[in-house]
Amino acid sequence: MDGYPVLREDIFFAKIYSNSEFHVKIRNTTTEKDFRLTGATVALLDLCTGAKSVSEIIDVLSVQSGEPVEELTEDVINIITILQKKGIITMNKTPHENMQTKEITLNYPLDAAQIEITNKCNLSCVHCFNNSGDPLPNELTTKEILSLIDALSSVGVHQITLTGGEPLMHPDLFEIIEHARKSPMSVDIFTNGTLITKKMIKKFKKLHIRRFNISIDSVDASIHDRFRGRKGALEKTLQGITLLKEAGFPVKFCACLSQVNKECIIDILEYFNIQKQEDFQIIPVKFSGRGIAGLAVSPEEYYKVIAKQFYYFKEKYPHGVFEFHERKEEGCSIAQNIIGIKADGTILPCPACSKEMGIGNIRDTDLEKLWKENETLGILRNMNTRNDERCSHCTYVAFCNGCIAGAFTIEGTLTCYHPYICAVNKAYDDFFGFK
Repeated sequence: MDGYPVLREDIFFAKIYSNSEFHVKIRNTTTEKDFRLTGATVALLDLCTGAKSVSEIIDVLSVQSGEPVEELTEDVINIITILQKKGIITMNKTPHENMQTKEITLNYPLDAAQIEITNKCNLSCVHCFNNSGDPLPNELTTKEILSLIDALSSVGVHQITLTGGEPLMHPDLFEIIEHARKSPMSVDIFTNGTLITKKMIKKFKKLHIRRFNISIDSVDASIHDRFRGRKGALEKTLQGITLLKEAGFPVKFCACLSQVNKECIIDILEYFNIQKQEDFQIIPVKFSGRGIAGLAVSPEEYYKVIAKQFYYFKEKYPHGVFEFHERKEEGCSIAQNIIGIKADGTILPCPACSKEMGIGNIRDTDLEKLWKENETLGILRNMNTRNDERCSHCTYVAFCNGCIAGAFTIEGTLTCYHPYICAVNKAYDDFFGFK
């Protein structure tokens, strides 16, 4: 067998040491498929750097194992053939070092990150969490964003969401995406959808964007456009969604619930149903940014809307749509396996956190050291609903992790108790019952 075996560019391969445990993660960041390989295959894959030929790899394995080259050759060639068929490795014609194996030592290995690549936005949404519009004077430069992606990759991140502001307004968006894909990471984009063009679609296809997240707050243009601060916004967003779906991209919808659209829930659900859209969420607007007084719904109002949603599900899908299960792990996911980065480099324990919960800035922080040693992160990791005085005796404590980030936005204190999640739990129990 000729050539120099090397990992494909979109294969994430990491050896992860956490809590005195060791495991290997191998994932195709294009298809999101995880692979389970034997220890011997992992040892072989370790040598597939693009710098060694097949015969040189066999020689190394022979020294490592003490087995004769003659006895190893057939097995190694068979395994390399299988790895090629699975799309894990490819063969270079000439030697070229391209080492992609990552060594990660973290008790809380990171998997995902959300990066606000700009605060610039073409809309002026009345509820905007970031008060987006104009770019910040101290935004991360493109060079800094690329360096940030490298830092995130080094601590295990293999999935990122690019958001803003409006990420499609960043002049170097495609350079950023390309760098992330080669890191390797899968890429989601959170966009308002109004700027999507056929030319962009071709680039998104080439770069294998995993998914787009788009908000629709009403199918009534007068309501949606007022909410988004620009006439014609809904029409542009729907055009963008059509282009994405025609190109075969998965799209997740989000409806931001407020006093403006709380009576429109059934119309929105009907639209999702017509679109055969199963991946969506309805969330209340947050008490920050341009979340102006009188805009947010109360937990009681949120309960009524979610109850309408569940009633709609029960009528449309009498055999069930989804169900909650008893959680298997303690605590909110904050400070566990996902991180947020603001446009100015502020590091957040979770993308849902407000800037006030920042724990440093990527410009002057060793990310790995921070994730290991930061005192606030340690506190957050030890919080869970079972030891929160307002949650510990709740009927739903076995099913609920609360939301520390959301609770802090409302109360300004660290607690798991989030009344809007309580509203969802109660509505679900009332209509379906916990298993």
